[in-house]
Amino acid sequence: MHRRRELGTLIGSMVVHLLVALCFACWLLPYSATSELFSISGVLTDDLDAVDVTALDRIVQPDSLRDLEFDSTLQEMLAAVDNGTDRMEMESPDLRDLTLPVEDLTEISEIPVIKGKFGGRSAGGRQAAVRKYGGTAESEKAVNTGLTWLQKIQQEDGSWNFAQVGAAGQGGTLQATQMGATALALLTFLGAGHTHEADGIYKDTVTRGLAYLLKNSEATSSGLELSGTAQGNSQMYVQGIATICLCEASAMAPGDQTLRRAATAAVRYIERAQDPIGGGWRYRPNEPGDTSVTGWQIMALQSARARRISVRSNTLQDARLFLDSVESENGARYGYTRSGGPTNPMTAVGLLCRMYMGWKKDRPELEAGVRQLAMAGPSRENIYYNYYATQVMHHWGGELWQQWNLRMREQLVSTQLKDGPGAGSWDVTDPHGRGGGRIYQTALSIMTLEVYYRHLPLYQRLEDAEEKTASTTQ
Repeated sequence: MHRRRELGTLIGSMVVHLLVALCFACWLLPYSATSELFSISGVLTDDLDAVDVTALDRIVQPDSLRDLEFDSTLQEMLAAVDNGTDRMEMESPDLRDLTLPVEDLTEISEIPVIKGKFGGRSAGGRQAAVRKYGGTAESEKAVNTGLTWLQKIQQEDGSWNFAQVGAAGQGGTLQATQMGATALALLTFLGAGHTHEADGIYKDTVTRGLAYLLKNSEATSSGLELSGTAQGNSQMYVQGIATICLCEASAMAPGDQTLRRAATAAVRYIERAQDPIGGGWRYRPNEPGDTSVTGWQIMALQSARARRISVRSNTLQDARLFLDSVESENGARYGYTRSGGPTNPMTAVGLLCRMYMGWKKDRPELEAGVRQLAMAGPSRENIYYNYYATQVMHHWGGELWQQWNLRMREQLVSTQLKDGPGAGSWDVTDPHGRGGGRIYQTALSIMTLEVYYRHLPLYQRLEDAEEKTASTTQ
């Protein structure tokens, strides 16, 4: 008993001395050093298996981003974010826990990430992917002219505004949702391999857009909120899309630690905004989910994993349970909410999420769902459905993809405006496109035509990785 008390006293003394040492370190070191110290320690505790530790001593910021006012604010916020905080600490009147049987936890597989996931976006990778997966010179011209139109309507502060489309007309009604418009537009440039570090005609465009996102983000106790002054029900849509943007930009510029930290904090916000009961996401934090909003959040988590930013396993597990709740035909089709019947757009979203969350290609319900989408074919109006369904078919590959691609590619190339102030853009045809207007329709159309290289085929990458592993073990 006496030795036990002595041991307790010794441990207590060590803890006190350690705390005193840390306090002295924080007092003696300059603020920037202590900010870096705590930022790095937070990353190491949360992303130990994912961080390139050798990069921590060579933090590089591009000149155009280094001196912006948001930099010190973001560093201070990120140093204070508690990576161990549970998502239920998002301010909400209902903080109920979701408990799961242990046996269910063994069924979840984390989002697969293959090294070189964004390899198709390099100049050489883009050309090779276009040839290999079904692009043409005409589809690439359509992408480039679309990017040129978006570049022309970028605002002086670096943003895009759904309502501001120049003389082309068909501006959106979400005129105060600049963060959403900016993130959506930036995704088209990133999808074609244009970054704020790579020299090219879009370097300044991307730099100013990213600067706008970071400068107008809000540091909260739950993470980095990116929705800005989002109108109506757009808050979590914007959060998901903007998080994808930061994750992709960070993955393509791995030396930029400001972007990586911002992306990490944005992912933490998504995790804490998840519905603690049903596992999905909807318009505002902690609301019962719907498949549309949930799809954007899962794609944001996938982009985070591609950047090697950790995603909590319980977040993924609960998202899987949400998908279970809105599926029909054993997972071949999906509805908008639990009470809604299956639709083609939500089936496309649901299947893409399932692919990224571990469903293998030989799963019967996945094949059944893909064949139903193939039978329905591309829509003449609904670009939201086409955007998701094209990704599903591209990952599936084979004859079904070739048939889909031929129709989808020619439809987009032929309907792009060739003349006038809207040249390079697409007229609004989507039944839900009123809010985002011409920018929304054009951005999704461009990203659909970037499918050949924006995300390389998932199952082929997995098969290639398995073959490579098998050959090295023989």
